[in-house]
Amino acid sequence: MRRNMNVALASLGLLLGTAACNGFLTGDKLSSDPNQPSAASIQQLFVGVQAGQFAFQEGTVPMMICMWVQACGGTNGRFVEQAGRYFFGEGSNIGANGGDWALVYDGGGLVDIRQVEVDARAIGDSGYLAIAKIWEALTMGTASDQWGNIPYSQVTVSPTPPLDNRFAVLDSVQKLLDQAIAELNFANTDTVHKGPLTADLVFGGDYTKWIPAAWTLKARYYVHTAESLGTGAYTNAINAALNGISDASGKSDLRAFHTTASAERNMWGAFQSSSSFGQDVIAGKFLVDIMNGRSDPRLPAYFCKNLLGGYGGQDFNTPQPNNTVSTFQCKPLRFGDTYRMPYVSYFENELILAEAYSATGDDGSALIHLNNERRLYVNTVYPPTAGPPATAALPLLSGITGPALFDSIMVEKYVAMFQNMETVNDYRRTCIPAVTVVINTAGFKNVPGRLFYPRSERNVNSNIPDPSAQLGVSGHYFRNQGDVTACTVQTAP
Repeated sequence: MRRNMNVALASLGLLLGTAACNGFLTGDKLSSDPNQPSAASIQQLFVGVQAGQFAFQEGTVPMMICMWVQACGGTNGRFVEQAGRYFFGEGSNIGANGGDWALVYDGGGLVDIRQVEVDARAIGDSGYLAIAKIWEALTMGTASDQWGNIPYSQVTVSPTPPLDNRFAVLDSVQKLLDQAIAELNFANTDTVHKGPLTADLVFGGDYTKWIPAAWTLKARYYVHTAESLGTGAYTNAINAALNGISDASGKSDLRAFHTTASAERNMWGAFQSSSSFGQDVIAGKFLVDIMNGRSDPRLPAYFCKNLLGGYGGQDFNTPQPNNTVSTFQCKPLRFGDTYRMPYVSYFENELILAEAYSATGDDGSALIHLNNERRLYVNTVYPPTAGPPATAALPLLSGITGPALFDSIMVEKYVAMFQNMETVNDYRRTCIPAVTVVINTAGFKNVPGRLFYPRSERNVNSNIPDPSAQLGVSGHYFRNQGDVTACTVQTAP
């Protein structure tokens, strides 16, 4: 396990700009990967997949997204702060870097996931096959969230795979999850094949936890089509989420696995303590102000106290005195070495239900699920502290309907999904919270909506458009320089 978990630390180096400029989707790369998937056991491959995806879900893409939605800030003028000020591109050392792209497609990514699936079919192990498909769905769904149209359907058959429309990717992801759920139900009755067991670093091979996680993922990806497909997408999301994660304790959330070993730590914490850029990431004023305004009990788990003994964040447009800004130097709970970052969770499931019911006019049900998240999760997992400053349990809400209720739901989700890339998808879809566009020299009049494809891939794949074309290509997410509607995103073809 240790050899494969080292992928996470190696990935941190890639994400910080040390990746070589080579393509990860070429036929040569797929057939001569240095990891040689065919030479590794299914267990070794599966652990490597998990390590690679832990790195992707906790690497520089979520760091940049955290700044774009102003839950995080950036300081010291180096690459972190520059990315927070929208200064990034196809060859930059954050976000569009080939290292991030590699985590999706290369060793530990789609290539190895597909090999796990091949090996699982060869031995007739539905448990391994199903869980690998869930990882594929999460990986490719997330990649499409951040890059828009992506290579997918022909990755393993073409040296220059075309870009699949984002909605086609999401449709494929839904089918994968349907297959995985059916296969897990079968695996529960299989007395011969045991699946990954302890090699499953998330649930220890417990299929009864993977099944609701898959349903919650289905709900997430249905919601991602709501701006185009409307009520039908929300209805599908409700039906899926009602089968989703229902354990409010957090023990059934799809979470990372971390230990105190240097190569196995929570990458948010590892960045703070193991990189010369660590203290470049600081608290974002927009999020901190929301949480301070209600004495949110999650404050001490999210942030360190500032030098004045309270919590404060950075505003990119209005510099704050250093003594008022919270850093992550104290390693709060969410930055702890062994903290298991939640990727798919009970609280997300409840807030998807709340959003979907609100959007379809069922305010009563929406309020129930919003209050479930506040009472059963937040106030239980994050009990109030005496301070100073003191924090308090979130009150249950009543008597709010319509737009006010919808706003409360999305603001709560913004707070709850701290450090998760899903926050930018919620912003694209709803314009909530109403963050202020960062004054920048990169020409962006609105919050960037997606990443540039890395230059390393464009150099070897003629289907990758030029960066200037990416800004206006249909099906992509950029709120480009000429776009006057900040939260307008693509529609289905």
